Amino acid sequence: MLVVFIRSIILYIAVLIALRIMGKGEIAEMNAFDLVITLLIAEVAAIPMQDNSIPMIYGIASITGLVFIEILISFIALKSRTISKFLSGSPTVLISKSKLNYKQLKKERVSIEELLEELRTQGYFNIKDVQYAILETDGNLSIVPSASYDSSKTSDFKHLPLPVIIDGKIAKDNLKELNKDDKWVSRILEDNNIKAIKDVLICIIDENDEIFIQRKRTR
Repeated sequence: MLVVFIRSIILYIAVLIALRIMGKGEIAEMNAFDLVITLLIAEVAAIPMQDNSIPMIYGIASITGLVFIEILISFIALKSRTISKFLSGSPTVLISKSKLNYKQLKKERVSIEELLEELRTQGYFNIKDVQYAILETDGNLSIVPSASYDSSKTSDFKHLPLPVIIDGKIAKDNLKELNKDDKWVSRILEDNNIKAIKDVLICIIDENDEIFIQRKRTR
């Protein structure tokens, strides 16, 4: 029991030192490459902890090797934009000029509902309030608000802005929440010269009962 306890402490210190050597920035950003290295370090440290027959030096050697690889590749990535882009990817614009970039949403496998949820967590309840939304390489969403956006007006909401059509489908629960029905949706489509619900990428009724509609691209 004492041996396991001591081995665990030593390996914990080894992992801690490894992560410190990798740098605070690496842990904070945690792109795909960093995540793989971190998971591997955790795995190779766990094996000697679980099996006393495995010399502890093997775990420390493996951790050292992984840290060396991480530092080497990070150094190469600093010198080569191509390598850096391959390892970390590139930022992706999901909203451009208050319009959803549906092609990039599909490419990044981000649903409209997920994007709207993330916008709300950052205080943006309507797409028209967002000039640009950029998915960073670490998975965080950076937002450039529209010039007309005023966060102080949030206290004047009549109701929460809610999407009533998402990707060509009616959001029934939201429609019910707003005390609207399918006939109301049909009138909105008619007023905007839209023939069918399937042609709408998103339709939001905002806090002032104004309608925001973005059509699907026809090509």
